[in-house]
Amino acid sequence: MAALFGCLLGLLVSQRDTGPARPEDAPAPLLSPSGFIDGISAWLDGGERVFYDWRIRQLGEVSERSDRVVLVSIDDDTLAEAQQGPRADIAAYPWPRQVMGGMVHRLMEEGASVVMLDFAYPELSPRACVTPTRSGRGALSQDDDALRALLDQNPGHSVLAFRWGAEGTRTLPPTGRLWPYRVRLGSYPGVTEARARAQSVLALQRPAFLIPAGKGLEVWAGVADEGEGRSLGEQLGTAAASIQERRAADDAFRVAPSDLFLALASVQVQGLDPEKLLEVRQLQHPVTPLLSPASGYGATTLPADPDGVVRGVPHLVAYSPRGGERYVLPSLPLAAAMRLAGTQKLRYADGRLYIGDKYSVPMDAAGYSLLRWEAPSATRGARGPLARSIRAWNVLLNLFDTQEARPARFDHDLDGRAVILTNTSSYAPERRVTPIGPGIANGAVLGQALANILASDGITRAPPKVDMLATMGLAFIGAFLALSCSWLLRSVGGAFLFVCVAVAAGAGYVGAAGYVFVHDKLWIAVAGPLWSGGLAFLVTTLYAFRTEQDVREFVHSALGRYVSPEVARLVARDVSLMKPERRQMTVYLCDIEGFTRLSEALPPEQLVPLLNTFLTEMTAVVRATVGQVDKYIGDSVMAFWGAPVRTDRHAHLACEAALKLQAALAQKQPLWEKQFGHRLSVRAGIDTGDLLVGDMGSELKSHYTVMGDAVSMAGRLEAANKQYGTQVLVGQTTAQLASDAYVFREVDRVLLRDQSQPVRLHELLGRRGEFSPEKQAGMALYEKALIAYYGRDFLVAQELFRRCTVEHGDPVARVYVQRCQRLIQTPPPADWDGVIRWGRRSTDSR
Repeated sequence: MAALFGCLLGLLVSQRDTGPARPEDAPAPLLSPSGFIDGISAWLDGGERVFYDWRIRQLGEVSERSDRVVLVSIDDDTLAEAQQGPRADIAAYPWPRQVMGGMVHRLMEEGASVVMLDFAYPELSPRACVTPTRSGRGALSQDDDALRALLDQNPGHSVLAFRWGAEGTRTLPPTGRLWPYRVRLGSYPGVTEARARAQSVLALQRPAFLIPAGKGLEVWAGVADEGEGRSLGEQLGTAAASIQERRAADDAFRVAPSDLFLALASVQVQGLDPEKLLEVRQLQHPVTPLLSPASGYGATTLPADPDGVVRGVPHLVAYSPRGGERYVLPSLPLAAAMRLAGTQKLRYADGRLYIGDKYSVPMDAAGYSLLRWEAPSATRGARGPLARSIRAWNVLLNLFDTQEARPARFDHDLDGRAVILTNTSSYAPERRVTPIGPGIANGAVLGQALANILASDGITRAPPKVDMLATMGLAFIGAFLALSCSWLLRSVGGAFLFVCVAVAAGAGYVGAAGYVFVHDKLWIAVAGPLWSGGLAFLVTTLYAFRTEQDVREFVHSALGRYVSPEVARLVARDVSLMKPERRQMTVYLCDIEGFTRLSEALPPEQLVPLLNTFLTEMTAVVRATVGQVDKYIGDSVMAFWGAPVRTDRHAHLACEAALKLQAALAQKQPLWEKQFGHRLSVRAGIDTGDLLVGDMGSELKSHYTVMGDAVSMAGRLEAANKQYGTQVLVGQTTAQLASDAYVFREVDRVLLRDQSQPVRLHELLGRRGEFSPEKQAGMALYEKALIAYYGRDFLVAQELFRRCTVEHGDPVARVYVQRCQRLIQTPPPADWDGVIRWGRRSTDSR
């Protein structure tokens, strides 16, 4: 069962999703098999994200905020200062793009290695219109042209933003049906020059075509008529331009603004399959006048996980404008890192994206990279997890100072640092919810992503195989703990400890996964393995509980109804105790004296309660001495000690049981006589020997019992009590083993049939130290008489035995008085040894 849980959950964990959900991953109906599996997977992923966020915060506790990336924020204070300042062009937001370009240029002058603009400019600036009377770059939007000119002053040190959307229909370039004519604007030997010319056409809201001509490319613009074609040619500096009717085949060579953007922004990644990347359907890229190879272009889109939390950045996405060729587009931090590394070369291998030979970052095959947050919690300011944030107003003041030939008033210490210019004011888009807290600006998240790249650091997700093995392994651990510790469930305290063991195992795994996460930046699954281990622990506990019940039933059916709880617990814990084996044990057999007459005298309604009461008392005494009641044979009870729980004091325990039963009978006699009108007298035999013990019987009925000579000897001793007038007779081995704690006296020497050596019979008199002086005197007198008897001094022995009978009422001495009388009358032969020969019954002698 543990293997089943582990394998099923392990497979679910190994089929995890990486990164935000894809739009094409539509959920299946919940009641369908796939929908049910998807629901469980989503539930596991939700729990895993909780543990991931906890580990991210633990990692942030031991991390230092990066100072390699600085945030320049347009905050509410900056906008308030601008509204009250002397410059009318910044009194309203958004600011002119020329001002933004001036800030970027100023930041570069202060030493910034690269400046990222967290602003998308998908439309022409509303502050300047296209100037139809000017040509060249001056024909473009003056505000956008000014921003582009300022960025071009520091080529390779700026990165512009674009956004993408993964949902909806694919954005297609506009058709050319409204442009029936085309005007030729020049012929160029290379694609770069041709695209630069086409850019000026697109800026004037006209379609552009790059048509092959020999080894070069001709640039054509679409127009409504011939007059518009001559005007456009003059405006763009082409006199006597050739004007022709547009052909349907020209659409194959049409260049859209997105084509120019894709040519500038797309990257080639060695070792990466673009088919596995997230495919975006819509792009919002910078307006055509802002496109230039002097800048990099990166995405600022930060998709959130299903719970609305941003945990990583898709550094690479795929875009196919016409459903054919795929373009790979980078994120804003990745584009900035490429500028800093001075390379367009990207390589993907072994779960890492390499930016040239300088930087690398962990990334999965889908282009998604988890963020290592370098702070345990989000700050109230704009900087988020970064070390520093600068108000944009301070940068503006420095800009104004330099424009007015005054020294800059602020030293921002930006040498060699990357800067991201972002909006954190009330006009900014919604702030992001992250594992370290809500309210972090989009630019701060992108800045943290760039800091990870510059440090070649990040979070690596363990391979699915590792998570699957961890899930299966914890399932087996949970099952093992449940099986090995199930014995604790037999008490309330043990049950609490049992639960603590399970909790400790789970906490240990969480701690180990946290340690690996903090020290090795390796994300190993926690939720799936915990659920796997917990379910396996629970199911195995139920199985163990049911198994223990079955074992108890087996133990009670095999050992008997009245087995002691202690013995039952020990045997239930180790059923091998019941396997058949031969060992030294002590057997006890007792019988009610005169039971046949009693059964004839009492009616059944009185006889049965009397017998049940006696058997209950007898069983309680056996249980109290850790013995095992073997069987009830009418009024007889057979018990043994030394199995199933092994003990070396089995002879002592049997003697103790015999004495306790005599005491219990003496205490109950008055009550029984009052209830039933009769007193009970019990005779018992005890013997020790090597016995075969185990669960014996047929498939229909079996019983845990013993077999061996000691069993039959105990029966003979019990029957011999009637001959000697004793209550408890024990065998020679029993007397030897228990003589240190109990007092015995020799009763007779007998030779059993088919045996060559005689044995001595002993009577159990009591515990050592519990005899009165009178009793001790009687025992001493008996010993003298017995010595005289075996010394063939029968006259002396007879007198001594007679005194034992008269003075102490000794029934055994009475037997010896009669024997001495016979031996005096008929002296024994010279080889007489005093041994009585027994036949099949103890009373048979010859």
